[in-house]
Amino acid sequence: MKIIILIENDLSCDPNLVNEFGFSVFIQDEDTSLIFDTGQSGIFIKNIEILKLDTKNIHTIVLSHNHYDHVGGLKNYIEKFGNNFTLYLNKNFFDKRFSFSELYSRILGANFFQDYILDKKINLSFINEHIHILSKNITAFTNFERLNDFEEINLSYYKKKNSTFILDSMSDEIVLGLDTKLGFFILCGCSHIGIVNIIKNIKKWTNKKIVGIIGGLHLSKSNSERILKTINYLKKEDIKYLALSHCTGKNIIKIFKDSGFNILPTNTGNVLEF
Repeated sequence: MKIIILIENDLSCDPNLVNEFGFSVFIQDEDTSLIFDTGQSGIFIKNIEILKLDTKNIHTIVLSHNHYDHVGGLKNYIEKFGNNFTLYLNKNFFDKRFSFSELYSRILGANFFQDYILDKKINLSFINEHIHILSKNITAFTNFERLNDFEEINLSYYKKKNSTFILDSMSDEIVLGLDTKLGFFILCGCSHIGIVNIIKNIKKWTNKKIVGIIGGLHLSKSNSERILKTINYLKKEDIKYLALSHCTGKNIIKIFKDSGFNILPTNTGNVLEF
């Protein structure tokens, strides 16, 4: 299995690539090629072209959750490469999402709605169950329960229901499970529901031993208690590989490294092969 970071906050060593605050990953496996998230603006398309990826063989796109920095490039991808893929979303994806704080208010959600996807004649598949098999070695997980009290709901995230703003519990979040030669990895967009919650749910559903985590953990602004409890839990679970990026926070990645975890590089252009 080959995993290429198509776009992330920072560059790796290839100066020809472009980067932005966002996240997108390409996965090539023995029986499938897919894209997980599409970055913020659509410039990840330039990286697809530089890396010479054959989009004719990409028949699956999965969006981890409806925040602009993970879904903003989808329209550009469609306009450039067409509609020959199935788009996988959680059933709650199209709820309108916002961020409100003392400093600013903004729309967090996608620059498209369901009508756009249908107009483009894209095969749209909503994932309604906890587990959805995408291929021999790739599984989508969603509908996570909250199983601890320290990974709290972000109080600045809201969604709009029937003209009313309610706290957004991030119920649309999707995580991928990857069966590799090194063991079972999970690939997260932002882990808004909490990486410990994610692991506990997946273990309950599959009884699989998780050896590694790829993607964002959204811990950069978390309090010390949550960070410590997360580290202790990952140590208890004997997570061997951490390929962390995007919203994790550079300070948090350093804390994980100083705590003895094996940190794999995951900036724009980095390649992981398992």
